[in-house]
Amino acid sequence: MNQFPLPSKTPLVLIVDDDRAMRGLLRLAIAKEDYRVIDAKNGEECLDKYTQFQPDIVLLDAIMPEMDGFMCCERLRSFPETTYLPILMITALDDQESVERAFIAGATDYITKPIYWTVLSRRVKHFLETSRSLKHLDYLTRQWQKHQQWQKLLQQIAQELSQPYQFSSFLNESLFQLKALTTAQRVGLHQVDGTLWAEVMDRGYPSVKRLPWQSLTLFPQNETIYQNKQIAIIHPYQPDNLSDEILGAFKQLTIKTLTLLPILKKGEVWGILWIHHCQEFYVWETGDQESLSFLGDLLAIACR
Repeated sequence: MNQFPLPSKTPLVLIVDDDRAMRGLLRLAIAKEDYRVIDAKNGEECLDKYTQFQPDIVLLDAIMPEMDGFMCCERLRSFPETTYLPILMITALDDQESVERAFIAGATDYITKPIYWTVLSRRVKHFLETSRSLKHLDYLTRQWQKHQQWQKLLQQIAQELSQPYQFSSFLNESLFQLKALTTAQRVGLHQVDGTLWAEVMDRGYPSVKRLPWQSLTLFPQNETIYQNKQIAIIHPYQPDNLSDEILGAFKQLTIKTLTLLPILKKGEVWGILWIHHCQEFYVWETGDQESLSFLGDLLAIACR
């Protein structure tokens, strides 16, 4: 899945407590720190609010009817995106068994009632800063790993070009690796005369072979962009002067992000490399676009 850089927004705090008065006190205390606040009165509502709003931290009461805080915490931790989510358990229980249950359930820390508001404020601030730092480190690590993968792919392709090769086999293998690297569902290359040179896709997705190639490459609609060797990135569900025919093709192919890269030969557009992300919207980082552009140069060499 493609990740965005960390947003610089005001943190959102989710307060979960079945006691209306306690929710009100917690909301007032948190709002004084200039955080955004939402609340839930039970475990099920907590899970719904988390899914809907993706808060930055959860303050979770341990003792609630039906689904208690321990079970709710376990359910939250079952979501894959909660790895760095701070969950601060608030409980009147201070015995060793209850503390261990909180940590086993996945709580980041716990605080006992009666609440010392200064302590709560400092812990919330500390956990938010720690979570943000961990997310940023994870983001940088993934960016570095992606850069290394691009370098490996480009070096491999360049090495293959230095030896005798069969173009169609070379192209299919290159696009197969490109699809895996970009987590796309479908990748292909059309020549501007309509010839489909290669198509690599995940199982279960329809082929482009029955559709007009112009609806996949938008050629000549983006001819000026292509001749300037620019990458075109299009989100079909936010159409910008796209024809009904093209939108129909996008719907049939379930495309959410379409990426188009021109392959130039002697200064003219020879073909269009297209990348389909069908499961989610895809955001190309600047470094990834530069690597994709360099890949286009290598493919241009290969097709001569």
